[in-house]
Parts: sequence; C-alpha cells; structure tokens
Amino acid sequence: MKTNAFLTRSLLSGLYLLLLSMSGMSYGQDILTAEERQWLADQPVIRFAPAPNYPPVEFFDDNNEYQGITADFIRIIDQKFNFGLKLEIVQLKSWGEVVSAGRAREVDMWGAAEQTPARSQYMQFTRPYIRLPAVIIVRNEFVGEGIEALEGKQVVGIDNYASYEHLQEHYPQLNTMAVPDIETGLRMVSYGSADAIVASNAAAIYYIERNGLTNLKVIGESGFEWNLRFAVRDDWAPLLSIMQKGLDGITAQQKRDIYRYWINLDSVEDGAFSQNGRYITLAGVLVAILLVLLGWCVRRKSKLKMQLLTQRLEEQKQIEQELKNLATTDALTGTYNRRAILEMAHVDHAKCLAEGQPFSVLLMDIDHFKQVNDQYGHEVGDRVIKAVVDVCSEVLQVKSLGHIGRFGGEEFVILLPNTDQAAASILAEQLRERVEREPIQCVKNAWHSATVSIGLASQDSYETFDELLNRADLAMYEAKKAGRNQVAISQELVAG
Repeated sequence: MKTNAFLTRSLLSGLYLLLLSMSGMSYGQDILTAEERQWLADQPVIRFAPAPNYPPVEFFDDNNEYQGITADFIRIIDQKFNFGLKLEIVQLKSWGEVVSAGRAREVDMWGAAEQTPARSQYMQFTRPYIRLPAVIIVRNEFVGEGIEALEGKQVVGIDNYASYEHLQEHYPQLNTMAVPDIETGLRMVSYGSADAIVASNAAAIYYIERNGLTNLKVIGESGFEWNLRFAVRDDWAPLLSIMQKGLDGITAQQKRDIYRYWINLDSVEDGAFSQNGRYITLAGVLVAILLVLLGWCVRRKSKLKMQLLTQRLEEQKQIEQELKNLATTDALTGTYNRRAILEMAHVDHAKCLAEGQPFSVLLMDIDHFKQVNDQYGHEVGDRVIKAVVDVCSEVLQVKSLGHIGRFGGEEFVILLPNTDQAAASILAEQLRERVEREPIQCVKNAWHSATVSIGLASQDSYETFDELLNRADLAMYEAKKAGRNQVAISQELVAG
C-alpha cells in the first residue's frame, strides 16, 4: 500500500484549480453545521482510495500523483472545507483492492464508484456527479453490431466493476472473463486473446492512444451507464453530508471547466492515429522503391501489399471516426455533448463576428428535475430529459435554426448564429411553451408536464463566447429566481 500527500500536483495546475475554486466560493459563509465541523475536527485522518487506473475520471500518473476529474472535484471541495491535511490518498494496485479495502474498513472513502446493492451494505453514496456510457470495443475484423453480436464470444470486463456485474447478470449467453484493469483488457482484445471488452469510452481512448492499439473499433453501447458517486463508510454519515454539500457547491461553470480540461480528443486525433498514417505513407514509399529494385517478378506481391496497406488505412480512419462520434454525442439524447457543442459554438461565434452578423445563445435548465428523479426514479428522469430535447430539436428543425447540445444533467445550450436578440427571444418563448404543453408519461396512468427556465444572451460588441455564455447562465438563474418556467434576457426578465 502506497500513500501520497494531498495537493501534490504541479504549480501550474494548482494555480489553475485555485483560481477555478475561488470563482465559485462564497466568502464568509460556512455551509457546514456545527456538528459536522466538530466531527471533521475529531478525525485524525480520512483515508481516501481512488480507482488507480480510470483516466480521465481518476488515476495515478507516471509520478504516482493523483489526477483526473474526481481529483479536481476533491481539490475544490478542499478549498471550501479545508480538510486536505486530514485526507490521506491511498494508492492501491487495482479497483478490486479498493473495494476489498473499503469492505474491511482499511479505507474510509472512494472517489468514483457505481452504487450497487452489495456495496451499499458497507458504503453509503452521494448523488452522481459523472455519467459515462459503457461501450463495446472489438478488433477491426469483427463482424456485427451491438451486444447481440457477442453471443458465445470471449468478452472481458474489469473485475469488481459494476459494468462487469451488469454483463454477468443481464447477458448469461456471453463467455465473460474478468481482468484487473482496462489496459489489460484492451491489449487482450487487440492481441486476439479476447473478442471484446466493455469499458468507458473516455478511458478506452486514453489507453488506445497510450498503447498504440490501432486495430480496435467500437460497435455500440453495452446498455450500461456508470453513475459515478463519492462513497464513504456507512458509519460515517457526517462525512457523506459534507461531501454532498461540497459537490452541491461546485458551480456549473466550474464543472464545465474541469470537463473541458480533462476530456479532449485532440491528442488522439493528432497522436496515435495520425502517426500510423505517417507510418503507412512511409511503408508505401518503401514498397515503391522495392518495386524499382526487384523488378517485374515482385510487382504482383508489392501490389498486394499496397492494397492491404490501403485497406488498413481505411479501417484505422473508421476507428478514429467511430471513437470521435461516440465521444461527441450524448448517449441519452443523441444530440451534441458538451465538448462538441462548445467546439461548434466557438467556430460559429468567430464566423459571425468576422462577418458582422448577430449571434445569440440560450442556456436552458429543466425545472424541479430532482423532484422527478426522487419521485419516479432515474429511468423516468431520463425519459423527461429526452422528451424535452426532442421537443426543442423539432422546433429548431422546423425553423432551420440553431443547434442544441447537452452540458450534462438537465442543462442544455442552444446556439443561434445569425440570430438577433428579438428573434432569439421569440424562439425561446416558443420553446418554453412547447415544453410546457408536452405530456410525458411517467408510469401507467401518470403524466408529467415539464417546464424549463431559459437564459438568453445576444452578442454585445466583441465579447468572447465564454463571456456571452456566462451572461446567459446568469440570466437563466434570474429566470429561476423569478419563479421558473420563465425566459430571461441577460438580466431583464421577459414575460412568460
């Protein structure tokens, strides 16, 4: 068992996180109760065991320093509650060891865990703060799509992961096998000792690039989605309350900044795949030289080599495109995810500025969404989210206007290039009214009518897109303060 001091990241990253945290803090306010403060003061140490190999969510880098999305969440929470000196980062070799240590009370808290009935017997969980779909990854030559194509095949999953338990429980027709970590599983599939692996797309991209495993492709989602939460030992209820308050205090902007910092495919697009393209080009040149040197007797063999190389290049391009599409599409709604809509926003915004055209953005949040989840469960909550997106997408498609993307949870952004404030406010009202009129079936004979709060901001002079989005965010919260089911323009409320 190996331990690290907390807050050992580089100076540059530390300054970034400090500024990020300060942007969302409320100085002079302590949201912890006196009992929670006393409990925290009474604890000499809080032993925290992250998943050791789960990038970009959480992992230990080559210097054995704790990194990732969850690590940044922890650092922001520490800025609020100042418990970093009590927090001992415990580095274990595998997730299986982390689970065993939690069960044996050798550690007190986990960072990114799926809640299961077995784990709930000795751990208690916060609400989810990251949602990740589990995808199916196979070799290029595999024929078929989806989980049904894997019947009778050797399918690996990560030992003690909820996704592996899901495979065993719901797909007994598969020949499943547990591996200690995703990197091992990807290599097994790439080298032919297994047919497929079920893993998170973000982690798969990281290890595919790191190991140069360019003979892999995605054939669909597995039907399982990680709803990752902090977990604490079940006899430490005050710590659960403290962590939930810390998560609730992280602003939407801070979350967006953290996700943008860690989830980025540029390195994949410019790294392993493009490097292999250069190798293939070099191989083509060598083949051409061999044709000249060896003459007519070897031309037919060289031609076959060129055909195989061209086929390999096309297959690798297909892998890259499939991984990119999966990483830029929201699994639930089928629309753009946060990364894709942000990239599109900056391009459209810059184009409108250059051409002197108007540009508007809407930030939309589903009202009282937590109550829907609490009353009906997450399955119905997902149905509500999809229904709202379908209604908005239909309106935008009819008007041939704008793009909608999901930022995570129940928050969405709508880009409106070449649209001024007057036209954007009319559209926002139409979206609000259509959502309100849309009946959504929750359970048998029970229907739900969702409403949304919308913030609108239109381009003012030469402000950046991030400044424009921030104004829309502030306007959305003004709409909520005004009673929800409202549209607000910057800081001026529009009748709803």
